[in-house]
Amino acid sequence: MRPRGAVYVLTGERGSGKTMVCAEVAADARARGLDVAGILTGRSGPEPGDPRQVVDLRSGESRPFGTQAPHDDAGARPKVRPPRAAAARVPGAVATAGTNSDPLTPGWEYESEAFAWANEVLSSATPCDLLIVDEVGPLELQGGRGWAQAIEVLRARDFGAALVVCRPGLLDELEASLGGPPAGVFRADLENSDALTATILEEMLG
Repeated sequence: MRPRGAVYVLTGERGSGKTMVCAEVAADARARGLDVAGILTGRSGPEPGDPRQVVDLRSGESRPFGTQAPHDDAGARPKVRPPRAAAARVPGAVATAGTNSDPLTPGWEYESEAFAWANEVLSSATPCDLLIVDEVGPLELQGGRGWAQAIEVLRARDFGAALVVCRPGLLDELEASLGGPPAGVFRADLENSDALTATILEEMLG
């Protein structure tokens, strides 16, 4: 793909199959001989409490990056402690080492070293034909933390096309961070995932 730098957004509520669609798009694009890079997230096991992992789409290497705390009997999540002071000094990381929580994402515990690794992956992901970022959320868009390098890489537009996962409530903030509207927005749900994969590929590959 020529480096036209078109950014597409895949949105949907939690559990709508966004990561599954990204994985299918990546596999189909790679089967067509395209250079696919970026990150994909998902559970490291079948249980709801299993740690989430982030995967380097180019190498296949992965790191556990976070665990969502269970709800208590009243349905509330436990209180979280504020991030360490080091988090404010190190761009793109929740903290310099260890497991930490963040007030922007209550109920989550993060492995800060995994964020630093994911930022390195994103920094070296381009140039490529297809860049996938699953996903950008409050940490990146509101706090400049997490894998905030994704925003810089997307703004540089050194790729044929990019597919970025973002929740519906953050789409305006993503557009502002990118400096303009995306080339297209796709909405995922569990019933349209197969057809959506084909639609996304047709739109991005022309």
